[in-house]
Formats: sequence, C-alpha cells, structure tokens
Amino acid sequence: MAHRPVLLIVDDNRDLAENLADIFEPRGFEVRHTPSAREGLDSARATGFDLAFVDVNLPDTSGTELLPALRGHSPWGEVVVITGHATLDSAVAAVRGGAFHYVVKPFKVDDLVATAESALRQVALRKERTRLAAALEMSERLYRDVVESAQVLVVGLDPGDTVRLFNRRSSEVTGFAPDEVIGRPLLATLFPPDVRDRVAAHLASGRGNDEFEAPVLTREGRTRVVLWHVAPAGSGTGHDDESLARYVVGADVTERRTLERRAAEHEALAHMGTLAAGLAHEIRNPLNAALLQLHLLGRGIDKLAPDDRGPLPDRVRIVAGELRRLERLLSDFLELARPRPMAREPVELHAMLDELVTFHEPAALERGITLVRRLSEGVAVGDRERLKQVFHNLIVNAMEATARGGAVTVSSHREPADHTVAVSVSDNGRGIPRGTIEKVFEPFFTTKEAGTGLGLAIVRQIAERHGGRVQLESAEGKGTTVTVLIPAASTRAASKAPAGV
Repeated sequence: MAHRPVLLIVDDNRDLAENLADIFEPRGFEVRHTPSAREGLDSARATGFDLAFVDVNLPDTSGTELLPALRGHSPWGEVVVITGHATLDSAVAAVRGGAFHYVVKPFKVDDLVATAESALRQVALRKERTRLAAALEMSERLYRDVVESAQVLVVGLDPGDTVRLFNRRSSEVTGFAPDEVIGRPLLATLFPPDVRDRVAAHLASGRGNDEFEAPVLTREGRTRVVLWHVAPAGSGTGHDDESLARYVVGADVTERRTLERRAAEHEALAHMGTLAAGLAHEIRNPLNAALLQLHLLGRGIDKLAPDDRGPLPDRVRIVAGELRRLERLLSDFLELARPRPMAREPVELHAMLDELVTFHEPAALERGITLVRRLSEGVAVGDRERLKQVFHNLIVNAMEATARGGAVTVSSHREPADHTVAVSVSDNGRGIPRGTIEKVFEPFFTTKEAGTGLGLAIVRQIAERHGGRVQLESAEGKGTTVTVLIPAASTRAASKAPAGV
C-alpha cells in the first residue's frame, strides 16, 4: 500500500482548515488539523508529517517561533508559512526558521497545490538521501565487520604504499595497534630490510592477485611467515593520495611452515638414524684407538727430559680435546637421530634442579657468575636422566652467554591451567640476535665457534617426547629465557614418588 503524505495544518481558523482539507484530501493527502502550536507539536511528535501549513498568528505563540521545534520532530518534512498580515520581520523569521515557502492570504488554489507538490518532491529527495545514507552506513558497517572478523591480515594501501587500513587480525599477528601503523610506509614498518626490495617489486608489478611469501615483523622484533596476496582496490583511482589503491592480504603460515620443516627434519633424522647406527661402531672404534694411542704418546712424552718435550704436550692436549669433542658430537648425533626409549616415572624437578645448580656453582664462581635458585615444589612425569640432560644443557648455555658479574636464574613452578611444571633458565647475557631466534632449535645451527648445534635440538626433542614444549624469549643486550613445560604428575603419582627421584 502506497504511503499517503501527511499534511499537518496548524491554524486557529477552522473554516480555512476545512477548505484546505477539501483541497488536499482528494489529492491523496492525510490531513490533520490542530488549532494551536502546542497541539501541533504534540501531533508532530506523535506521528510526524511530510508537509505542514502553519499560520503566523497562533493563539499561544508565533508560527515562526514554532518552526524550529516543529522541524525537529519531523526533520525530513517541509513547512509552508501562511499569513494574512505579511511583514518583513515575519518573512525573515520564516526563512531563518527553515520554512519552505511563505504564502500570503488570499492565495490561489493552483499556486498552493503547486507549492505543496514542490515541497513533497523535496521531502521525497530528503527521504531518499536518508535511506541511501543509512544503506551506505549499513554497507560500510558490514564491510568493516567482514574485514575486522576475517582470519587473514588485511592491509589497505594508498597509491604511495602508505598504510590506510589495518584490520584486527593484522594487529593480532604483528602486535601493532592500528594507530601505530596507519599513516606509515608499509615496507619500513612491517617488513625486515632484507626482503623489502622483493616485496616492493611485487607491489609494483601491477599484476592482479599476485602471491608471494615473506616474513612480517612483529612489535617484539620477531618475524612471522605470511603468504601474501596483492590485489587492486576497486575504489583506488591513483590520483587521490587518501584513496585505497591496493590491498595486501596475508595468511599467517608460520605454524604450517614450522610443521613442514619439522616433518622434513624428522624424515631426515630418521634416514640419518639408520645411517648413524651402521657407522657408529665403525667411527667409535678408531676414535677409541686414537685416544688410547694419544694417551700412550702423552705418557711417552712425559718420560722425556723437560727440555726435550718442547710443544709436544700442548699439541697432545689439543688433539685429545678435539677427539673428545668429536666423540661428544657423535653421541649427540646418535641421541637426536635414534633416541633411546624413555622411562615414565614421577620426578621431583625442584630436587633435581637444586642438585644441578649445586653441581655448576663452582664453575659459575670461577667465571664470576651468580647462580640464583627460585624453585617451587613440582613433580613431573618422565625420564629423570633425560630431563637432567635438558636442564644441564640449558644451564651451561646460559653460563656461556653470561659475562662476568652477570647472573643465571633457575626457577620452577606449577602451571595448574595446563597441568604442567614450568622450568625456566634465564640469563642477563648478550641475548640472541634478531633473525636467528627461529633457527636456534634447528639441528647443527650454532652461534658458538666450538658448538655442535645439537644441544637445543636435543632439548626440544626430549621435551616433546615427554609431551611438553619449549618456549624461548630473548632480547639483544638483555638476555635470554628458555622455559620447558613438562606434564605434571597426578596427585596420586606424586605421593608415591621416592625422595630425590
């Protein structure tokens, strides 16, 4: 059913109101009459109006004074002021009040009808603008909701590759709040220096739906691996610096790439394990023979006169040290490639850690390093000797990274939320350089001159074989914290654990 326009007549002249009703009701208007300003406001407040005829002289106020309040209750409607006593002041007041027209009595019916139709066209335009504005706002809200709720990074760029849009997922992945990124250049803000030229080439290629993989910087200085897509924005004109010229949409594939890399590592280690098992015997025999002969050679040199020994004892010690390092490397390699079965028993981690710290204290004292204990009782389930190997490696690494006068802190506590015991080894040493944090658990990766690159790989493997995990936090110049979380023993199992186990 078509909407009938509402005509509100505010005039104390009942005869005139009835005449106007006779004129406009046949033309499809719904006519309402009120004799006073107060009643006119009540009617406008209750049902609104499309067009109002208001007399200048009303019994309770001036029609021109009524205009602002009347329009406030029906902002899309139009008001025509009618008067039999036209004055310049009332005409000016009508214009200032927002009247559509100022009609002087007596008026011609055709002229008044034409004025009403013109006013209704204005009302229709205003209503259409309001409807379109509401539809646009709803569309923009829907667009924003979709962009904000999408589980992909959405970054909008202007023609100068300055960030103009940064959605919620982008903030979650990078740690940057939108106001920290919007208005800044994309490349310098989000990408490491070594990939900026490559990313810039993709942005400038002009190809639609271009796809490439590149790391993104996080607020903490880490990187996340993201698969990016570049697509032109529909509204980008290339002329307005504030417009969106292109979108860069990314999916965080860090965990996927990590799993793929780990799967490849495990596959490679499985093959190496088969090879290592066959070669271990052949390698260890000549190693042992070399060490034995070197020991005999050393004893023979010791029998020489001091003046005849020369540099030979030092050279023997150097060769012996290198052979023992090769033996340790072989042992670590075999441990990583073909791990032995593990025991499953309650282990009081705080007692074990206290024992390890006591063992390392003489070496720490010699280096001028303080070992700090912050241990809480906690019983884990696992292999005591393997766990001891994990924390021994971590304490040694921390001490090697700490300068004289520094401190290494060993702490433990229960994590009731995920039923684990957390053990952290922290140092205030040099920290791990940016760009290498993600690689430290890879086999054979090391920053030490004499390191094998297997220590942390073994730490991670042993933790994961216990059903646990390893977390690492580091900042250059501030130090490193490695946290190992091991499943906690149940209350019943913990109560049966023998002391010191």
